[in-house]
Amino acid sequence: MDSHDHYRSDADDRVKARRNTPTPFRPALAILGALVLVLNLKWAFRWLLSGCATETILLLFGDHYGTRPFSFIPLWTFLATFNLLYAISATSWLLYWWFTALCYPTIALTCLLQFDFTANFVRKSLRKALRELHFTKDRIALFNLPALEIDQDVDGLMVVRGITISLSSLTIVAHGVELGLKLADDIELAMHVDELTISLFRRINVGDVYCVVKGGKPEMMFADLGDSEGSEAADDDSIFEVDTALLRAATAGSEGFKDRPRLRQSLTGVSWMKDSTAREGLDFVRTLSPDDQQAERQYLTTLKEIQRGSAIYQSREQVIHGGKKYEDLKFDNDKDMRAAICAELHSFPPIVHPPQRSIRVSTLQHLSPPSVRRFLHRLPFLLRLLLATLSYFHPIIFQSVNATGSGKWLTALLQQHVFKHYVSTNGDLRRLAKRVSAWLADAHFCLELNEIESVGRVPVNTAYDIVANLKFSDIVAYRTALQQQLDGKVTEVVRLGGADASVVVPCFLIPHHEHLLPPKPAETDELDLQREEVEKADGVPKTIQAQQKLKKLEKDETSMKLSVHASLPATFSPELLQFIAALVKATKIVEVEKQMDEGVIDDGPASPASPAVTDDESIKPVSRTDSGLRTNFKSLAKNLQQGLRDGGTGQAFREFASDIKRTTTGGMKKAVIGGIVNDRWIAKMVGKVAARLERAQGDLGYSGEVPIALEPYRERAETATKLLP
Repeated sequence: MDSHDHYRSDADDRVKARRNTPTPFRPALAILGALVLVLNLKWAFRWLLSGCATETILLLFGDHYGTRPFSFIPLWTFLATFNLLYAISATSWLLYWWFTALCYPTIALTCLLQFDFTANFVRKSLRKALRELHFTKDRIALFNLPALEIDQDVDGLMVVRGITISLSSLTIVAHGVELGLKLADDIELAMHVDELTISLFRRINVGDVYCVVKGGKPEMMFADLGDSEGSEAADDDSIFEVDTALLRAATAGSEGFKDRPRLRQSLTGVSWMKDSTAREGLDFVRTLSPDDQQAERQYLTTLKEIQRGSAIYQSREQVIHGGKKYEDLKFDNDKDMRAAICAELHSFPPIVHPPQRSIRVSTLQHLSPPSVRRFLHRLPFLLRLLLATLSYFHPIIFQSVNATGSGKWLTALLQQHVFKHYVSTNGDLRRLAKRVSAWLADAHFCLELNEIESVGRVPVNTAYDIVANLKFSDIVAYRTALQQQLDGKVTEVVRLGGADASVVVPCFLIPHHEHLLPPKPAETDELDLQREEVEKADGVPKTIQAQQKLKKLEKDETSMKLSVHASLPATFSPELLQFIAALVKATKIVEVEKQMDEGVIDDGPASPASPAVTDDESIKPVSRTDSGLRTNFKSLAKNLQQGLRDGGTGQAFREFASDIKRTTTGGMKKAVIGGIVNDRWIAKMVGKVAARLERAQGDLGYSGEVPIALEPYRERAETATKLLP
């Protein structure tokens, strides 16, 4: 036993000894002295009325029993400071009533912390009065919460299966967070987090975050939401919705998960468990036992049910005990395991446990009366002060963020945006498309961002912008194979030494700060001044910068500045390099095909292939084309001679010209593609770049701007004057 444990045991023994002693003499003497003072002196009555005397006596009792809060501060120092604050407040009637208003809640908290009978009484009373609230020890737990329906810029649904609030440590823990967002008509995002911890005024810790990106209507759950007219089953005065398009879609999507048997490993030693819905696991929480031990058991059992029912837990169990799919595979570390879990999560719906009720974001925004909203709108300084405090004291730390996507969706994107219709007319491009699709379509791809530290700064002074900084300790990309012979195999394809990013947002984009928006360019002379600046710009760089600024003014836009830097060295798998080489060649062939269709031959890109001109493979296509031209010319000459003998001179010349055009065009295409697109040169260049990146040191980054239209912010602007701008 170390010295720390020894001192702790001695302190526990002293506390137990104090609790076994008879009624203390010192607190009783303090009570008697307070009564004498109150009966004889006027100021003592005000001292008792303010609550200072009561708090002093309670602290004396708590110190004797060893349960006093802030026990690391000496008793008399604490009491002297507390009574000095009262003495200062007693000099003013305003300060006196402020002190009194704060003192009585302090007395209530002191009783809760110091005396067991007070805490037990409050817990039993709360359990009887509140059906949806679980009170055990110093924790308040909330289960069976309504979902948050996002109906602003995007459609989505967020579910939090449980919340635990710890009063002693000022900590809020969210259990089983599920989020589904419809980002576009053909893109959907699902996020799963088992636990999120908010330590008030310290930090926010987020566990492993799993993101699944789904594309195309066959994969999406929120593809066809339809029009929702609101809740017909809810009361007119209720803020909860019980029948919306998002709830119906989430419930329909989760049915497949509920009906599918899943392997589970029980925390109590049972290897197989029967599937149960979230509501079945939480129904017993509605009727809580007034007994503390029984309430604690119910609380822990509910948390276990939430953990076992999560999609992350069941995907992990499927990977560990998934039968033939993963039986021959060994995962070297947790990163490989997370990649396999991501591949399993792709078959789950975004919302695995949809509740029966939801509340809209727009409804929450209109809960406060219009007069209160108008008043708060006139105090933007208070909002900045609140956001600055929250952002400063709450840095966000992610254990990892894992994003996965289906290779079939990536293949469809390449076919739609790269290969297009050229595959049907070009045999080489068709073979390359098959190579690319074979590597993509039969796999899931996972990007892992590990140990992310995020710090945001909201300025109190509007002269500064909002800045958010992110730091990634490790970045890895995985490929999980789905072929029959390599089913479930996880392969690392890219790895970086880390990365950092920064985002800068203009301060006037904060809500209620429309008074800081720049005036419309059309209403000022700024456009004319900017055009003059373009004309007078010195040099090409300054001219381009001035032109970009002029475009932003004409479109009435601002920008969010984004900077991303990746830390080298970086490693790449050979399969990825072969895929990149094939994709580069395919895009070049598509470019040449497009130029040939438009009747334009661009000789500019032929210069990079010049080092490979001496290579035999780069010369062969041209020689074969020249040989083909000579053979076709002999055949055409014979046809022309036979036509002249038969007397069809005009027809013979027309056929001769048509054959010459067709042969020349086809030969020219092959010659251009053979000269520009060279397999060995492309593979060599890709290999050189990858080899240099594996030995390089430093950062490789990108900085750019994301345009943001100002018109929506101008439409929401209010004309009321600001009290504290």
